[in-house]
Amino acid sequence: MTTQSDDTGAGRRILLGLGVGMIALGGVLGFIVGANGGRGLDAIEPFGLLTVPISPGAMTLYGMVVIAVAIGTLYGLVSVASRYD
Repeated sequence: MTTQSDDTGAGRRILLGLGVGMIALGGVLGFIVGANGGRGLDAIEPFGLLTVPISPGAMTLYGMVVIAVAIGTLYGLVSVASRYD
């Protein structure tokens, strides 16, 4: 028989694995966009905050950071909400 802490630990490991997978996918897609998207543009300015050059390395890093921030925010909100459940 499993305990509550075992179920919670397994769920967290699954979510962590999914998060890492999504961040890696964001990096791969960023690399593809950076490798193929630099014909018409030299750089992008998301929300006017910073300038990201359209190159495979920069777009890979940008994709990974954006996904990490989004997933981290969602996981944080779920963590806060689960305290009140």
